[in-house]
Amino acid sequence: MDQLSNFGWTHEFSQKWENLDHIGTQPARVVADFGTSLKIAMPEIVTAELSGKLAHYTDRENVPKVGDWVAVRLSDNGYAVIEEVIPRRSEIARKVAGNRTVKQVIAANIDIAFVLLALDNDFSVERLKRFLYQLSINNIEPVIVLNKADKTDDLGGFTDQLNQFDLPIVILTATTGSGVEEIIKFIRPGQTAILLGSSGVGKSTLTNQLLGRDAQTTQAVRESDDTGKHTTVHRELFMLPGGGMLIDTPGIRELQLWGTEEDLDDNYDDIAELISQCKYPTCQHGSEPGCAIQYALHSGALESAHYASYLKMKSELSGLKVKHTERIRLKNRKTRKNINRQARDDLRDAREEMS
Repeated sequence: MDQLSNFGWTHEFSQKWENLDHIGTQPARVVADFGTSLKIAMPEIVTAELSGKLAHYTDRENVPKVGDWVAVRLSDNGYAVIEEVIPRRSEIARKVAGNRTVKQVIAANIDIAFVLLALDNDFSVERLKRFLYQLSINNIEPVIVLNKADKTDDLGGFTDQLNQFDLPIVILTATTGSGVEEIIKFIRPGQTAILLGSSGVGKSTLTNQLLGRDAQTTQAVRESDDTGKHTTVHRELFMLPGGGMLIDTPGIRELQLWGTEEDLDDNYDDIAELISQCKYPTCQHGSEPGCAIQYALHSGALESAHYASYLKMKSELSGLKVKHTERIRLKNRKTRKNINRQARDDLRDAREEMS
């Protein structure tokens, strides 16, 4: 177990391990996900496959992801088979793109997340808010990274928009390495960090700078619209030279939220506090008398853009709850039908045996 500590194995995971039926298995960490295969650290790096239960009878969100700790059984022919996922300490998730109400886990057991914004057309405070929401509900420490500092003469114009978050900000030019040392200071030995951001923001370039080698392929963005391509096509965990680990992920074009409205109120505590001051508990924050939200908007104490962002995310999460509840209802209905069908089949078999 001591050798696994370099990969983030802690007393917390050791306790979770003891609660599993781990006889005949050993712990390992998933360090790469190539879609059809996984690589794990035992601590030696080996290729692993999923057990039949995980591959065919487990919900998508509970299938091993990069950063997961898992129970692995070594077969007689030398193959490593992942039998179970050790309960996660944290995860970064989103709703899958499209209309399906399915949770997609991006990575697991993360300590700190660097959210990259490029100082070009990629810069978006609204996108940053969505990332910060997903991180906050899992108590993952966020750091804002402003990349491509060489592309602007108005750095203060960007940083002024971020003062509202009261978070550490690192100014970076990944192509030259400027600012990289500041990022390294945030990652302590044994910790797992992740790079998040849209495609072309510079995550792969930063990964190479942090590792001191070309581990990830990079491509230049189009100058016409600052659009980048998905350079990274899989998720992988790298060991950093000074200790700690780093996960690089493919660019996220659309971060669809996964969480609850209650989580959102925790994230927008200033708005939640105002709502609690409304005269009526059922206030819809329109023309009702004694509405603290409307008073704050008119007085300038609450910025309309900030409130609009809250309403947009709240509406999205409310819709997610409705769809998720309906999905569970249909799933339970299908399960009951299967149970009733099985009961009828068992009764028929029993009658045939008695006849």
